Amino acid sequence: MKASILDRLRDVLQLCSLCAVIVLAYNGGALRDTEAIKVLLMMLVAVGNLFFGKLFCSNMCPLGLVQEWIAGKRRREYINISRWSATDKILRCIKYILLTVIFIDYHIFLLNVAVAIVVLSILIVGNMFFCKYLCPIDAASNIFRLTVTFMAILLLYWGLYMADIAVPLWMLVAVLSIAGYIQETVLHKAEFNISLLHVHRNPANCTNCGECVKACPFGVDVPKVKRVTDIDCNLCGECLRVCSQDAIKMGICNTRPGQNRIRGVWFAPLITLVLLAIAIWMICR
Repeated sequence: MKASILDRLRDVLQLCSLCAVIVLAYNGGALRDTEAIKVLLMMLVAVGNLFFGKLFCSNMCPLGLVQEWIAGKRRREYINISRWSATDKILRCIKYILLTVIFIDYHIFLLNVAVAIVVLSILIVGNMFFCKYLCPIDAASNIFRLTVTFMAILLLYWGLYMADIAVPLWMLVAVLSIAGYIQETVLHKAEFNISLLHVHRNPANCTNCGECVKACPFGVDVPKVKRVTDIDCNLCGECLRVCSQDAIKMGICNTRPGQNRIRGVWFAPLITLVLLAIAIWMICR
């Protein structure tokens, strides 16, 4: 029942997000100039990723709903690209390039091109292809999750600004994208951050059955760790649902016994709702 309620909640959030994107795309001009979009992305992507994790990707992304409609929840992969293979690492750079391009020049027709690419990637390759390789929001999420690197580059940018050295915004994004891509493909995880919310595994209960790996949209190898810090983890909770041994929990930060006071598969969507409410308040005030 709990999983079913969460599924419906995510569907509602994603459907509302999809409707908002359609309305803004055809009535609001360029998305870059829409203040509401800026506030929503700031709260759900920037703040969410800095302090909690990829809440937008798992609970608000409108394309996630489209992917499920087209490809179903079986997450079919028609072309099998091994995780962290050379091909996988090369393809992951595309989303960072797209993120930088958005800050150089953005026109509304690019939205239609992006939608076409999404549909083709879902139908031809599989429904995680876009998320892993083409989504600029995922690239931005990874940058925010690598908090130490992000803050260091931001401080350098601020220092140059104070020294009256003009650096275009797209160059800052390009440097952040390069750093994010290197850390994603070399470290494969986001450990150096201030994220409070993680998926935890209790080794005492775990039987290493591998069901959690099969259920994970990105194939994260949960049985190998106590706390999931993998860069691809978006806190969707699929691993929790399939674990028959109650060995996996989602909660606040600590892996020591008895320290995860607040935990549950409901936590990520609840935080998403709170951040969404704050964003709407900021837009309407």
